[in-house]
Amino acid sequence: MTNTTMTPQIFELAVLPDGTATPGHGVLAAVVPSAAEWLPVVVMSCDPRHEPGRPIAELASATIGWLYKKMGIAATGICWAVIDNDGRYSEVLPDWSTVGSGGTAPMVQFRRFPSGSSTEAFFRDVGAGGEAAIELLSTIIEKPSQEESSLSARTFLDAVSAHGKLPTPGMIFRKVEAAAENGDLRAIANAIQTDPATSASLINSANAARFAACGLTASVPQAVTRLGTSFVRRIVFVAEMMARYQKGACPGFNYRGYWLNAIATGAAMRALLPEHKISEQLADDAFSTGLMSGIGWLVVAETFPDLMTRYLARCQGADPITKARAQREIFPSEIYRVSDRYLQRFAFPEVVRATIAGDSAIDRQWYDALARALRAAQGLAPFDCVAIPTTVPVPEACREEWQRWQSFLSAPK
Repeated sequence: MTNTTMTPQIFELAVLPDGTATPGHGVLAAVVPSAAEWLPVVVMSCDPRHEPGRPIAELASATIGWLYKKMGIAATGICWAVIDNDGRYSEVLPDWSTVGSGGTAPMVQFRRFPSGSSTEAFFRDVGAGGEAAIELLSTIIEKPSQEESSLSARTFLDAVSAHGKLPTPGMIFRKVEAAAENGDLRAIANAIQTDPATSASLINSANAARFAACGLTASVPQAVTRLGTSFVRRIVFVAEMMARYQKGACPGFNYRGYWLNAIATGAAMRALLPEHKISEQLADDAFSTGLMSGIGWLVVAETFPDLMTRYLARCQGADPITKARAQREIFPSEIYRVSDRYLQRFAFPEVVRATIAGDSAIDRQWYDALARALRAAQGLAPFDCVAIPTTVPVPEACREEWQRWQSFLSAPK
């Protein structure tokens, strides 16, 4: 590969009616240069956010021609691949003898990879370069849209908000909420002590590594004092929600997998604070941001289980592009918008809600930290619904923080 830029890149292109490609919307092309352990790889797909109206098989030639002419990508020694709208992978074989003197696009043929057309087969045959290309594609398609939601999306969100089966915590949380409003720590502790599982979750959190200097405690009142009212409310919220929603309205939905991924995202978000120059004093808010960022998955599973069932049938074992396309075809609104609408019912800090809503203008550091935490969580506790590959490297700090939450997860539910 003769490209002067030696880092992986992704290009967004449009293919015009005359068959030429130009920067625009409709086609995504992830370019991964060669490394010691892999050959150069280029993966192309129709952009699920801006469907071009034609299959990638019709657009691959123009895309390859643009990359060859504009980016200086060598004609040989590259694995060219496409992902079709059904999530099937094919190798592309350009006929470079058909390229004209003006750099016209080559004619192409397609063939199946030796191991098959699935994501796993593609990774097996292409290796780490293919994994890196898919990771690049997922970083683009997972970015929240800053455009205003459509009328149909707003109607759907209103229907979710008014639904009679909207997921809610139980009586303990309501008692804690009322006591917290009055600043009554004793009443908070009394409400929690009535439930052994919630008490165990709270005590495990109060004995986390960051409180090591305070010594271990088995006292709920001490745990409340140590953690602070705001974080206690969130711990109780999670403990009750986890207990109430180990199963629910959608039989195929992996409720436990959802919760494990949610807590892993919170742990990763917390671990990434120093890297993103966010104060350690905001660790609890950071954990809450990661934890609640995907609550929309649970909300849709409980309020519109038929929609979730349709999506589960499409996303099982699929690559990120296929999952993103299925989400846009099946759900009237993006999941992050459902999460934001749901969280409006509760008293979360503005930066938490804004970050989950994809508003990078409030605090770019939080926005970037959450994006990384979501990716790390797929390596710690994969959740198949999410359009992020599970092969993303996980920072060691995230692994260490995730281990600290194992006692919370092992508390009786």
